[in-house]
Amino acid sequence: MKNHFQHVSDEELWEAFVFEDDEIAFEFLYKRFYAQLVRFAWRYLKTKAVAEELVQELFADCWENGEEWDLKGSVKSYFYKIVRNESLNYLKHKRVENKYDPEWMSTKEVIIMPEFKDKTREEQIRQAIKQAVEELPERSRMTYKLHRYDGLTYEEIAEVMGVSVKTVESQMTRTLKILRNRLAYLMPFFLVALRIL
Repeated sequence: MKNHFQHVSDEELWEAFVFEDDEIAFEFLYKRFYAQLVRFAWRYLKTKAVAEELVQELFADCWENGEEWDLKGSVKSYFYKIVRNESLNYLKHKRVENKYDPEWMSTKEVIIMPEFKDKTREEQIRQAIKQAVEELPERSRMTYKLHRYDGLTYEEIAEVMGVSVKTVESQMTRTLKILRNRLAYLMPFFLVALRIL
């Protein structure tokens, strides 16, 4: 029975779970999306524990109330949209909390990333690209990662971010232009950089 679900679409899994109360279909949805949704939440929250908790809550609610969800568009974009909204709500709550917690403010730690030596050339290029991506404006960074790392289509990104497909297209065009300008010094290693970027 499980083999039956290995190659079916997200939407077919959703229908089997919601309309046929199929637990195995839900299990496949969970396994298919859990890790990537945690990674997506982490981009906002910067803490794995909270990201995992948020995604677990999403699936718990899906299990209990999935048939009541007003799912429009793809299952993937719907999950991402929920995680984005919940992550932003969490951050908003933390900002308020931190604003009125001077003791927390005085004990904040600055995380210093370690310096690694003797990297291979490809790893150095990879790190340079990663840094350039992290320095992008927030919307550009999120759009780029959703497309390149998570494999969302422009239509799905538009749904997640609450913008038009045209906006996503122009955002990606600008983002790639910024990255190419910032990474122009990698031109001698263009083929490696192009494969990574």
